[in-house]
Amino acid sequence: MRKILLTFLSLLLVSINLFSAIDFTDVDNLYVMDMIDQSKSILDSQLKTASNNNDKSEIYWRLSRTEISLGDKSESDSEKLKHFKLGLDYANKSIDLNDNFNAHLWKSSNIGRIGQTQGILKSLSAAENMRDDLRIVLDDFNALDSSETWYVLGTLYTSVPGGFISFGNKNYGISYYRIAVDTIADNVVYPNHYKALATALYDRNWDKAKRNKEFKKMNSNWKKNTKPYDKYAFYEGQDSGKNTPYYSSVSLNKMSDRQEAVMLLNYAIAKFNVWPSHSESEELAIEEIKTLKSQWT
Repeated sequence: MRKILLTFLSLLLVSINLFSAIDFTDVDNLYVMDMIDQSKSILDSQLKTASNNNDKSEIYWRLSRTEISLGDKSESDSEKLKHFKLGLDYANKSIDLNDNFNAHLWKSSNIGRIGQTQGILKSLSAAENMRDDLRIVLDDFNALDSSETWYVLGTLYTSVPGGFISFGNKNYGISYYRIAVDTIADNVVYPNHYKALATALYDRNWDKAKRNKEFKKMNSNWKKNTKPYDKYAFYEGQDSGKNTPYYSSVSLNKMSDRQEAVMLLNYAIAKFNVWPSHSESEELAIEEIKTLKSQWT
């Protein structure tokens, strides 16, 4: 009996060890606060003690995310590439251990940064790989509330050339930026999301009549498509422009692109001003937003 009990306890301990989960709350909070070095240090320590594939996978995609930030802060292209390639490696390790949407998101982000750093031809080559991973995030994992994914998609479609050169589409990009802004979590500011959508709208420069006409066209495609990746390319037309965004007092079909662009900047500044703490990157983004606002008004 004693032997049976010891065997049972031994199996129980192994089971607990296999399925124990590491608490990533502090790491994620440090990342949000732009304390990237501290976040990475903790992740490196956690990786040494992680006892199961799920925890290791969670650590690796977070390490992939930190390499994006570290690369963005680097001054030389060689240093940037070092971080982005390491970030790509971390993302692939995360996927191999336990396939998850965050790993695909940060894999695509690192691929994009590598392409941008190496030049336009490399960027176009990387763009399709980015698109494939982002499609997986949305269509396979149904991660519709991942604001970061929508933001990366918006950036991809507004940056890549269209026509016969590549698959870029400014209108798709604006729709993706819209859902990125609409899915910002309550515990973050993300001023760059507002700036990106505002800039894309200001550059498109549709007047109210043009918006009304185009939103109605988009609505039919919104209804027709079912897969998230394709459907949300027409997010602007979900209600033919009759919906009122949370940063406005009027519906989309009652304003021009540039009127909405200024509205977005004003909202981002107001949100930033009431936020209890700010990271360095957020402060830089708000300064850029204020500069844009002064130029546009």
